[in-house]
Amino acid sequence: MNTMTAKVFKSGNSQAVRLPKGCRFKGKTVRLVQDGSTITLVDPADLARRRRIARELWGSCPQFPDVR
Repeated sequence: MNTMTAKVFKSGNSQAVRLPKGCRFKGKTVRLVQDGSTITLVDPADLARRRRIARELWGSCPQFPDVR
């Protein structure tokens, strides 16, 4: 895990974060996951890829839990 600092600024009536070059997303949107005071940005394409892999695993092992 890599820790970096980003700038927070106001854009219109919204608050925005300028991400460092190494943290850029390919798409135009990100998913925000808030857990208390922690906010995590998730690339929707990565989330779709993880779900596809999990679906492929279901049924591949009898001990794998069915969590659909």
